[in-house]
Amino acid sequence: MNLKELEEYQKKIANKKVVLEDKIKIEDLKFVAGVDQAFVGNKVISACVLLKFPRLEVVKEGVEIEDVEFPYIPTFLMFREGKPAVNVVRKVLKDVDNVVLLVDGSGIAHPRKCGLATYIAIETGIPSIGITKRRLYGRVEDPKDVMEVKPIYDNSEIIGYALKPCKNCNPIYISPGSYVTPETALEIVKACLKGYKLPEPIRLAHKLANASKNRKLSDFF
Repeated sequence: MNLKELEEYQKKIANKKVVLEDKIKIEDLKFVAGVDQAFVGNKVISACVLLKFPRLEVVKEGVEIEDVEFPYIPTFLMFREGKPAVNVVRKVLKDVDNVVLLVDGSGIAHPRKCGLATYIAIETGIPSIGITKRRLYGRVEDPKDVMEVKPIYDNSEIIGYALKPCKNCNPIYISPGSYVTPETALEIVKACLKGYKLPEPIRLAHKLANASKNRKLSDFF
C-alpha cells in the first residue's frame, strides 16, 4: 500500500473529474437517498435508503455486507468504504432518475478535495453531497444559532458550509461530492432536516446499518 500513490489518485479525480455544477436543478429533484455504513469485525455493512423529495417518504432501502479490505486511515476512507458504498447505492438506486445522494463522509471539504462522497459520485454518476459531524478540512467559523450557516473556505474558495441544525447539537459540515454546487448542496440538506442533527436520508441509513449490525450476520447470507 503506497499512500503517496493513493494521494495522487485522489488529486487526479479532484482535478480532472469533479464537476461543481448542478446536474439536476433542485426544482426537478424527485428523490434523495442516504448511504451510511457500520462495521462488525472484518465486515462492512452498507445501507442505502431512498426517499421521495421533498416529502421525505421512504420508497426503498437495501443493505449489503462485504469484507473490509483496507485499514482505517483518516483522509483515505474512500479506499476502505468506497466500493461497498457504491455497490449498495447501485443496488437501491438502479433505474432511479432525478436523485441526489447524501453521504456520511466528506465531499470536496477534504485535504485533496476527494472524499468518500466524491468517489461515490464519480463511480456512479449520481450527484452526491458529503456531510460530516466534524470539520475535516477548510477554514470556517462555526455557526452558533439554530439553522445559522457559515461558509467553509479553502483559501478564498467556498468549498462547503457549516450548519447548526438543532439547538442542542454541534454543526454539521456540508460539501459537494460532484455534480452539485456548494449552494445547492446546502439547500438540499436544509430541506432534508426534520429536527435531528443529521438530514433524514443519512439518519435513516445510519439506523438501518446499525439495526443490521445488531442482527446475526448469517441472516444476510
